[in-house]
Amino acid sequence: MKKPNILLIYKRSALSMAGKISGRLHNSRKFLDNHLAHYEALRSIEKILKKYDVPYKKYARGAFEDYSPYDVIVTVGGDGTVLHAARWVNRRQIILGVNSDPSWSVGEFCCTDAARFELKLKNLLCHKLKTCRLYKLQIRLKDGHRTRRAECLNDILICHANPGAMSRYALTIGGIKEDQRDSGIWFSTAAGSTGAMLSAGGKAMPISSTDFQYHPRELYQVKGVPYRLPGGFVKRPRKAVLVSFMPHGRVFVDGAHIKFPFTYGSRAEISLSSNFVQLVHD
Repeated sequence: MKKPNILLIYKRSALSMAGKISGRLHNSRKFLDNHLAHYEALRSIEKILKKYDVPYKKYARGAFEDYSPYDVIVTVGGDGTVLHAARWVNRRQIILGVNSDPSWSVGEFCCTDAARFELKLKNLLCHKLKTCRLYKLQIRLKDGHRTRRAECLNDILICHANPGAMSRYALTIGGIKEDQRDSGIWFSTAAGSTGAMLSAGGKAMPISSTDFQYHPRELYQVKGVPYRLPGGFVKRPRKAVLVSFMPHGRVFVDGAHIKFPFTYGSRAEISLSSNFVQLVHD
């Protein structure tokens, strides 16, 4: 039986990115404990892969982007590492997320930790792993003569570059158009609906849903003028269209790692992508 070709993607610990332990680092013992637990988990996973003679390559998150030769992407870290990998996989590949330190990371997208990884690997080799299909969001952003595109598994935030400034834009969904003023607007997939979207006042969605959700944050209320688009769900193949009224707006895709300018007159189209991620679940 042919063994899968594995790409092992791991995050760098917060402590390793800081470079050294600083006496001024708040709660530095916690950072050190996470650093040790994370790299011990990584060593344990590599040891198990070698035990079963499974071919693999190892790269730090962000150091490698050609995922195409691999069958399985094993991520070691937390949800951020899974989200990073999800940007680069195709439909035939699967992601197996390992939470390297459950005391540090929530790991909603991680199906196992280092202690249970061997069992997951055995099931993988016997073709017994269960996967779920998670759809991505896509954004098409036009700014003057330049068009940018991106996809994500989790969420998109559009807001003013200054978090203390008001966000202004025109929003169109399902033939309804209105100007909105608020602290920014979230868009999320079903998979991302239990993160920032839920914290901001949105709703948790069934993970297999093919809808996406939007939720303006802290809408500025004009007396006697109710909003018609205060948040809700957008069914496929509908899209949300935003036009910026901000000189210094920003689009943040899956956190702060991918961001684009959203200046006055820029146009963003957000919809559910036809691409999906096969994620191993319990």
